[in-house]
Amino acid sequence: MTGFASLPVAESGPSNAHLTGQSKILGPSWLRIPSLTVGLLGVRVLWSVEMSYASPYLLQLGLSKSWMAMVFLAGPLSGLIVQPVIGVLADGSTSRWGRRRPYMLGGVVLCMLSMLLLGYTRPIAGWFTRLGTNSNDTLTIGLAVLSIYSIDFSINAVQAVNRALIIDTLPSTQQASGNAWASRMMGVGGIAGFFIGSIDLPHFLPFLGSQQLGALSAIAALLLFGTQALTAVLVKEKVLIRGDPTSRGFWKTGLKGGFLAMWTSMWTLPRVIRKIFIIQFFTWLGWFPVLFYTTVYVGDIYKRTAPPSVPRDAAFDAEATRLGTQALLCSAVVCLAGNVLLPFCISSRNSRQYSGRTRGGWGAGWKMHLATMWAISHLVFACCMGATFFISTVWGATALVAVTGMAWAVTLWAPFSLLGEAILSEPSSEHGSIIVADARHARHRMSGEEEEEEGERERFLVVIADDEDEEHSDDDDERKRGRLGMMGNSSAQLSMLDMHAAAGEEYQIHDQPGPSGNDLSAKAGIILGIHNICIVIPQLLITCLSSIIFALFDPTKSVLHGKPPGSVAGNGTVIAKSMEMDSGTENLFLRSEEGGEAAGVDSVAIIFRLGGIAAAIAFVLSLRLARELKYR
Repeated sequence: MTGFASLPVAESGPSNAHLTGQSKILGPSWLRIPSLTVGLLGVRVLWSVEMSYASPYLLQLGLSKSWMAMVFLAGPLSGLIVQPVIGVLADGSTSRWGRRRPYMLGGVVLCMLSMLLLGYTRPIAGWFTRLGTNSNDTLTIGLAVLSIYSIDFSINAVQAVNRALIIDTLPSTQQASGNAWASRMMGVGGIAGFFIGSIDLPHFLPFLGSQQLGALSAIAALLLFGTQALTAVLVKEKVLIRGDPTSRGFWKTGLKGGFLAMWTSMWTLPRVIRKIFIIQFFTWLGWFPVLFYTTVYVGDIYKRTAPPSVPRDAAFDAEATRLGTQALLCSAVVCLAGNVLLPFCISSRNSRQYSGRTRGGWGAGWKMHLATMWAISHLVFACCMGATFFISTVWGATALVAVTGMAWAVTLWAPFSLLGEAILSEPSSEHGSIIVADARHARHRMSGEEEEEEGERERFLVVIADDEDEEHSDDDDERKRGRLGMMGNSSAQLSMLDMHAAAGEEYQIHDQPGPSGNDLSAKAGIILGIHNICIVIPQLLITCLSSIIFALFDPTKSVLHGKPPGSVAGNGTVIAKSMEMDSGTENLFLRSEEGGEAAGVDSVAIIFRLGGIAAAIAFVLSLRLARELKYR
């Protein structure tokens, strides 16, 4: 059975080009959105391997925490460079396979090769140097760092295309549903990656090698290829056709123009989109360290609280990594539960529960706006980071990491849904756009109690300006026509958020004649590129700050001493000896358990707490955004 979802974005790429054909998703109707988003499952499996094993692996190779933090600049740098470039190039691609899929498949191939390089760095280094020599150790470290940079650069390209496909293929009414499914797929991928990582793979799959990381990397690469290939086969795109066949290629002329357009668009975006970007800036100041340092944080606590009778050998190191991965697995399980359950707590904009809290509505009391839930997730995360002051056991750290899974579920879903809807429904300029709405159940606000007056019809015009007190309407018929141009103004639109669309329903959006250059949807790739810049800049800042904190409080200490988990003998290099800090900042010290290692400054917890402060700021900003969106 073949279904379709019309492409609502980018009807005109470059000024002399247009899209032709039809965008559709093959397969049964109930599988269309899962087929569109399943590629993110493979992306998340790959991220989970890097998140849980890359940090301890680098520490085992002899890098200090400070240098380890600098290596993880790969993530924000790739996001800052790769995703905007891919967005610009994909928007102007004239491939007969579509604009997104060629870049997606190219990124998948590079990512698979890089993942295998990370898993088998020591054997590959052995092709060129002799095992056990200093040159072999140096080359192994170099290959490991190179593989991490290659993974981050290629997986960011794949993820950017996957996100763009959601906006390209689904109308605004299904953006929330599509992004919720994307979040669910990433939740399943996280559970799969962390669960597979907790299994003794060399024992069950000896043909993949004697190293745990090598076997895990091979499985992750295969899962990435399978999921992305499924999306590439089942999702069909429109093709960009250039009006001037003699024009020079987009590679030569489009990049410069694309970055110029990105710079210009950055200062002319609607207010709602700008606010989302600012909130994302503070959000990722807090989240980035948690994603990559959690295994180190839990392993550090385990080493400090373990009795002295436990031998400090390779098995001890493996247990520390396993406990960190186990904490991330718990977080992934909670995240998946949130991805499944939380969408039912969101008020649908085309229902009376969104605008009226109608009498007798059984769900009106507990449903909330998506932006409100996003704000609550920031508050939960900030509280968890503050709780690190009181955590001194592995069990407590695991519980704390698990709770953050609920906030992470919303972070994966809410901003992309809000942004996708804003792109598809907001006019490109807030000046002069007129919205016509029919308020059949308008609420009149009084100074005291508020009462609803049903049956009243009121027609009004709202000029979109910089005030936050717009009236809102709940007329379903008018919202269904929200994508049409109104009063002769093609950029004036209304949108709706449908969280529970019928599985078999087909959507098609008919564009009114008129210039499409002012339509924000024509700049989806550019806007997503700007959005990604607002995500990666805080990652760069917090990574540099983390490196400084590690250099001050933990200059040469590696959390996990000895060989990496699941590795063969001789796979590690000499680790620098731990240095102890003096007791001048005792409030930052971990409590020394009886029989445990000497207490020292928990440098990772310091970084987590700074992230909690940023999350508190994001909470306040999100509340303001929710108030504005609720009454639009």
